[in-house]
Amino acid sequence: MDFVKIRGKDLQDCIMQMKMKYGPEAHLYDQRVITEGGLFGTGLMAQRKYEIDVGIPEKQNSKDRIERKLKDLKELIKQKQKSEENLPAEIGRKQRTIESVRPFSERRRRIETRGYEIDSVQTLEAQPIGLSIAEEAVLVPQKPTVVVPNLPSRHNHIQKLIHRLESEGLSQSYLEELAVGLERGLSTVDLNRFSNVTEKALQILSERIQVDSDLFSGTPRGKRKVVFFVGPTGAGKTTSIAKLAAKYSLHMGKKVSLYTTDNYRIAAIDQLKFYADAMGLPFYAAKDLRKMKETIVRDGSELILVDTAGYSHRKAENLEKLQEIYQCFGEKDYIETILVISATIAKDNAVAVTKAYESVGYKRILLTKLDEAEFLGSVVELADTIHREFAFVSVGQDVPFDILPASKKLLAECLIFPEKLKGIAGEVFEKTV
Repeated sequence: MDFVKIRGKDLQDCIMQMKMKYGPEAHLYDQRVITEGGLFGTGLMAQRKYEIDVGIPEKQNSKDRIERKLKDLKELIKQKQKSEENLPAEIGRKQRTIESVRPFSERRRRIETRGYEIDSVQTLEAQPIGLSIAEEAVLVPQKPTVVVPNLPSRHNHIQKLIHRLESEGLSQSYLEELAVGLERGLSTVDLNRFSNVTEKALQILSERIQVDSDLFSGTPRGKRKVVFFVGPTGAGKTTSIAKLAAKYSLHMGKKVSLYTTDNYRIAAIDQLKFYADAMGLPFYAAKDLRKMKETIVRDGSELILVDTAGYSHRKAENLEKLQEIYQCFGEKDYIETILVISATIAKDNAVAVTKAYESVGYKRILLTKLDEAEFLGSVVELADTIHREFAFVSVGQDVPFDILPASKKLLAECLIFPEKLKGIAGEVFEKTV
């Protein structure tokens, strides 16, 4: 492989020269911007040019090398002819030396098969020695297959943003789609400012993020809304339910009831009951399905929020118990399940959790602990990939204020500028009833 340098007025000019001079097998290894000329060596009024390093396969560089290889090949053929002329004598000498040290039984066995060995030697002697001109042409080194690397044509500002987002948890395939969108949506002039690139990225990501922050969304007229909150242990279900209960009862004036099916953690039951008593809301701990049905029939609320145990998503029997609880509600109830996951969850765990809870048919995600997260890339990408909407985001432990309706702009900004995660404040509202 030989290397040469090519200069031109721009990158395309350099590439065109490379293709014209050295053909499609030439490699582009590096590129740079240089200056030529200038007044008195100061660089003033110097011309700006591009320079590239090109790798050229040897066979393209000189015909002499091919001729030299052919000459070497002919020498090898002559040596082969000489060695084959002495082959019968050499074989006989080697056989005599080997026969003298073989055991008697082995020599007798080989004598019986000697006829076969002689035939083999005769066949070898009968083979034509040397190669024809046509055969020599076949042995000429074939044109090597060269994989031409992708030319580095992406703008530096796009590459800078993509590299940063990759370190924040976004996959390469997802970022490739974003990069293509940036290249299509920005002019050459716009690309020269990094702020334009980030602003366009915010727009693209905002369009991909789906949100719906109305708990009554999709509820048929005349139906009571029942929302089950499911998710792994420690995701923040109980605290999030208390925040939403305050929002819909104190702020929006809805009749809200709180239920819990978590019979494993006494502290969780007491915690939710404390919030219900503080807000003057009905509370029921479901320990018996028959009694739970009776309570539901007498319940006159518009919205029922159900806290569930932090089941392990690895155990299918735990999720089957939820199906039994669903059966306690009647025809007048419209049931929805919302998955609660933490923004601090690892990417692989998030994928496993979202996949395991598919059996309960959740359509929306409540994202908690934004104030504790470093990045949102993997969670936002996952929701986009599995076509799920964000309902609310929890930004702290303060009940009832540290919760916000999910916002496309907010999530996109936290993804592009993760430092915003540390400064998010909860919603402020006053009691209206």
